Amino acid sequence: MAIAGDLRVFNFVDIFQVLKKDNKDGILVIERDDTNYAVYFKEGDIVYIREVKKVFYVYLDVDFEAVLQKEGVSKDELYNVLVARLPNLLSLKEGKFSFTPGFIRYPPDIKPMIPIEKLIMYLARQLTEEEVERKISDLDLIFEKAENWEEKAKKAYLLDYEKKILHLLNGKNKVSDIINQTKLDPLIVKRTLYGFLACGIIQREKKKERKIGFDLTKNLLSKIISKIKGL
Repeated sequence: MAIAGDLRVFNFVDIFQVLKKDNKDGILVIERDDTNYAVYFKEGDIVYIREVKKVFYVYLDVDFEAVLQKEGVSKDELYNVLVARLPNLLSLKEGKFSFTPGFIRYPPDIKPMIPIEKLIMYLARQLTEEEVERKISDLDLIFEKAENWEEKAKKAYLLDYEKKILHLLNGKNKVSDIINQTKLDPLIVKRTLYGFLACGIIQREKKKERKIGFDLTKNLLSKIISKIKGL
């Protein structure tokens, strides 16, 4: 299923979250008036970025090695080229985007070099109040650590204050509690939680089902039997 939208509505944090969650291979195309970007994903991580004049140029090559050859980039240069091009991509706030899954073929030796979790947290630190309100609008929300949270947090390269916030996410503290305990600006806390959610480090607290103990059930059953006998 293709993923498409407008960067003014869905920011890169949200887009990257979706692609990483499903470990997507494919190409994310950003269309703008001045230039177009093709972002190559492997297993939910970015491996390459290129600028193209026409969008249809992106789909002329289905083999990633052919793309590199056409661009004049060797595999040894991939990391440096990616680092150099990332700032331009991540600074985009407007443009139409679309993601085509499974289009490109990668050789086995092409490995992601920059964890998408690191990019998500970098972008989350710059979110506006309006953007964070989409997911962190209620200060009474309670979050807990998700499965494999340690591995994801390590990939995110958290800052010291973010590690303190993560430590307080125990399934009991509300967002307001975390703000009070850390003494951090509420927007900073919300940005961090937004990033944690997008990385899959935390999740909303799961409502625990109330279980009726055996003694309570037996007692209730006795009362019902007594009432029936009294009829």
